[in-house]
Amino acid sequence: MTGASRVSEAELHAFVDGQLGDERALAVAVWLAEHPRDGVRVDGWRAQNDAIQRAFPPPARERVTLAFRAGESDAPLTLPPTPAIEDFRARRRRRRTLSMAATFVAGALAAGALAMFVQRMTARPIPTDPIFVEVATVSDEFARRAVEAWRTYAQDPHHPVEVDARDMAGLTKWLKERTGLARPPVIAAARLLGGRVLPAHGENAAFLLYRLTSGDLVALLAEPGARSPGAYSAGGVSARAWSLAGFDYALAGATPGNRLDAIVAELGGPR
Repeated sequence: MTGASRVSEAELHAFVDGQLGDERALAVAVWLAEHPRDGVRVDGWRAQNDAIQRAFPPPARERVTLAFRAGESDAPLTLPPTPAIEDFRARRRRRRTLSMAATFVAGALAAGALAMFVQRMTARPIPTDPIFVEVATVSDEFARRAVEAWRTYAQDPHHPVEVDARDMAGLTKWLKERTGLARPPVIAAARLLGGRVLPAHGENAAFLLYRLTSGDLVALLAEPGARSPGAYSAGGVSARAWSLAGFDYALAGATPGNRLDAIVAELGGPR
């Protein structure tokens, strides 16, 4: 809810009957534009009222009197203005105005939503990276999670890891107890910075962060499983996923793809 305060059932009926003040009636019109279900209900009540009025027109005391006065005259019967008639006409004009305002607001909101949708769809880049095309066919969710984990933690300047690798014994024991990973894999020409435990689908995943000699950071995500090899790439961050000895691994980083491939092969992944 963005444009109006909450509207009660009684106010909706009063709106249909034209019993609300101008300010509250306009607020109800905005509410109806933002809540299509209530708008459908109000339209139904209006249609029901119109049908009842057509079937049972209200009696007019003045009309009976004038009919007797007219006698056999064929001249059209015209009612003189009375406070009741003028009030009815004013309420009908106000109801039409509010209905037009509600229609305009609803149309404006719909047009804005459509414009935002079209803008997002037309601004979305067409993937041309072969790695991205590959994931579009294999849908490697695990590799995508590795990329998201890298974005979240590798770029954190304060707490990229929970347990520092300087406490290797504590890190190894902790990861084994929480994830089942026997020990952090060793990557040549890279230094292990530490690790985290991340939630996974029914299991815990180990997140390990390494710094390459080039200064780049790569993250290794590991959890029990046996997925097929896959890959993912988005926004300059790529990931390779594979399985080995009952564990799924995914290596992610903003580093050249051939360098990632070499590390994956070193860790026992596909060459």
